[in-house]
Amino acid sequence: MFLLNSDIFIWDLAILLIMTISLSIGIGSIVIMRRKRNTFFGLFGLFGFFGFLIITYASFIEPQIIMVTKVAVSHPLAQPLTIAVISDTHVGPYKGEAFLQRVVKRINNLLPDIVVMPGDFVFTRSADPKELAPLADINAPLGVFAVLGNHDVGQYLSPSGTRYSGKDRGDNIAKTLESFSVQVLRNEHTVLELINGTVAIAGIDDLWTGHHDLPTSMSGIPANTYTILLSHNPSVIDSPESTTAHLVVSGHTHGGQLRLPGIGPIPKLPTSLGQSFDQGIFPLEDDRTLAITRGVGESGARSRLLAWPEILLIELRPTP
Repeated sequence: MFLLNSDIFIWDLAILLIMTISLSIGIGSIVIMRRKRNTFFGLFGLFGFFGFLIITYASFIEPQIIMVTKVAVSHPLAQPLTIAVISDTHVGPYKGEAFLQRVVKRINNLLPDIVVMPGDFVFTRSADPKELAPLADINAPLGVFAVLGNHDVGQYLSPSGTRYSGKDRGDNIAKTLESFSVQVLRNEHTVLELINGTVAIAGIDDLWTGHHDLPTSMSGIPANTYTILLSHNPSVIDSPESTTAHLVVSGHTHGGQLRLPGIGPIPKLPTSLGQSFDQGIFPLEDDRTLAITRGVGESGARSRLLAWPEILLIELRPTP
């Protein structure tokens, strides 16, 4: 759907222009080099070809590569648990049912006990939530749980970093997900009974809406219950109420979506936590853990660079 959707036309046009300019520089410099026998133009030509290849790879190849990242987190239960995390599916002009089918197939091959999805199921205003239908095929014996993200409820970020509001489709997306046997947690929790204890999974509405309610989501969780908190935005750890959760699972950052070796994310991350909280596992005080997945979809440009679409597999292992 390159250049054919009005919601992403400007982004695709920018990619096309950069590719055209890079290729033109490469070809033109090589022609000049052959005529003038000047190696400078040869190096400049290689730079142009390299830029063309990088843009092509980042825009059309890497976004289709699905990686599985396995991490281990200790917990006080006697029973090990495996949690698969997928976030930021962003169905719409970039990703649709075919890509989600591939994601679900990879998840099922991992045999997770629980699957959690911390938000941003759609990308643009024109995205159809029905394209999330492959999620109905997820196999997880203890359940599939989700919270909504800022795109789902019409809260967006402009290229300049300014937040703006659009149509809130949260209720419709939540109902669609429920029809696919996904339990959407909106300032609430559920308790799972295990063989050797209980696990609570709490979830809140997206922080940017102002409708999140951490105290309500945590209220009534039995004492000594291992608690997992789902929040699309990892900035939730700034809230004192989040300290009652043992594991916080988030998305939202995309790992920066564009990264450079030794530097990390190029764009400023849309959180209050700083550039270092980009992706992965972060130990917090009081034996708490924050897990941030870079997600599987894209927003803004269709490009990913060194930030491959990710299924995060968290293995909860009993504390020795």
